[in-house]
Amino acid sequence: MADLDTQIEQARQRLRGLQAKAHKQKRRDDTRRKIIYGAAVLVLTKELEGDQADRFVKRLQAKITRPSDRDFLGLPKK
Repeated sequence: MADLDTQIEQARQRLRGLQAKAHKQKRRDDTRRKIIYGAAVLVLTKELEGDQADRFVKRLQAKITRPSDRDFLGLPKK
């Protein structure tokens, strides 16, 4: 019986390890996705002209709500 308990505990530990690995990969993928989309938005912003660029940037800035993010980007507090 002790042997079965040991095997069960080892399987649970392996499962926890695999879950942690999957969670870490999910966070990496999310970060990569944000970087790719952010870079695309920066390129798009440079391609827009005049009033269109200003409106687009203002709409983007309105979506940034965390005070620390706004401070980092030099945006006024909300």
